[in-house]
Amino acid sequence: MKTSKGKFSITALLLTFFGVLFIGIAIVAGGLFFNAKTLMVPTVEFPEIQDAVDAAVKGDIILVKAKEDGTPYLENVKIMTDNIKLIGIGKEKPVLDGDFVVNTGLGIDLTDRSGVLVKHFIVRNFEGGIFLDGLGSNMIKGNNVNENSGGIVLRDSASNMIKGNTVKDNEVAGIDLSESNSNMIKGNTVKDNGEDGFGSGIELDASNNNTIKRNNVIGNEEDGIFFSNSASNMIKGNTVKDNGEDGIDIEDSSRNVIKSNTIIGNVFDGIEIENSNRSIIKNNSVNENGTDAGGSGIALTASTNNMIKGNTANDNANDGILLDVNSKFNDVFFNRAFGNGDGMATFDIEGLGTDNNFKGNKCGMSSPPEICN
Repeated sequence: MKTSKGKFSITALLLTFFGVLFIGIAIVAGGLFFNAKTLMVPTVEFPEIQDAVDAAVKGDIILVKAKEDGTPYLENVKIMTDNIKLIGIGKEKPVLDGDFVVNTGLGIDLTDRSGVLVKHFIVRNFEGGIFLDGLGSNMIKGNNVNENSGGIVLRDSASNMIKGNTVKDNEVAGIDLSESNSNMIKGNTVKDNGEDGFGSGIELDASNNNTIKRNNVIGNEEDGIFFSNSASNMIKGNTVKDNGEDGIDIEDSSRNVIKSNTIIGNVFDGIEIENSNRSIIKNNSVNENGTDAGGSGIALTASTNNMIKGNTANDNANDGILLDVNSKFNDVFFNRAFGNGDGMATFDIEGLGTDNNFKGNKCGMSSPPEICN
């Protein structure tokens, strides 16, 4: 009996010790946010956004209203602390304007920041509207990023969510990623970016494992979506329409997936794959492209080992699906292509390269003719 009571006492003591230890760890881990504050702008204490940002600590929420007199905030905002929320509130979004700022550089700067939310602002007339450089895991949501040199810019920044923004009328790219991996670009309207022949809607350079999903990419000066030296990205469920060059242009890239997009009315090709290998182009609607300059629905140039499957490519100015002479070892399966080309120099499906595989395609005219079923 004595031994049993001793064991019970030791067990109870251990449970008490570990319980206290667990609570202590939880307090230390979470204590950073137990004292989280809400900072309001504009107020006497925080007349400008940067005043509140400078005072914020981890876990704080900064709520920003539009100014009562309707004037914008004329400042650059540099986020100084991780894990804060910067949120515009009210019926009218607060406006951050670089037009009369001495340093028009960056509207909202998240250099080396993580865990930050920026939501519900209008950011305009800066060299870069919203800028993320280094670290990551931030969310940029529901903002209007308009009339800047660059819209939303990521440099060496990973695992960010760029969601539900309107990115319009910026001089260069709307959303621009360089050396930035594993980001989600979702549900944005990216429209009318670029000028004087330069600037695409969404651009990726040396950026991998990103997802570009359910965006409307419309009327941009160059390509709707442009990749260079980028691998293992997903482009899915986007509407890519009326862009000044290609709808989707993939160059010097590999292992990307282009799936279930609607690509229509672009000036050159709907989808262009150039010097790019081992990608999947599947279940896209690629129609009525080549509007002014003449272009194809899906065009491969010097590209190998790609899968083109289950797409619809109708009424494009030149070929519906084109594989040039240097495109080899591609699989072209179960596509539908009608009303493309002229049947003499351009066709519904045209395979100029060797060692490509064609199976189950429905089309009106092809070269060689046996491609069509």
